Amino acid sequence: MQNRSALLFVVIIFSLLASALYWITAEETQQTPETWSAFVYAHGYNSGRYKKTDDFEDYESCKTFATEQAKALGDVLWECGLRCRFDNSRQGFQCETMKNQE
Repeated sequence: MQNRSALLFVVIIFSLLASALYWITAEETQQTPETWSAFVYAHGYNSGRYKKTDDFEDYESCKTFATEQAKALGDVLWECGLRCRFDNSRQGFQCETMKNQE
């Protein structure tokens, strides 16, 4: 009888562990929409002063906007970032991917 209750306890623990792992991985794999942000560095790359414009649907539209803005400001540097968010600990924006391909 004690073997059955111990076995049942182990099965319940492993079931809870498996469901917790499934729940965690399901949250991680949720697809967020692909949004791009344009960063135009009018005062230099390391100045921290940049013009940021959000909500581009793809890299090409972000690139087109950023290159036009960069040319208007005198051929300054620019980048496009995928899924950017503000990081309080670093006091700046962090993006999954940053691109600057001519």
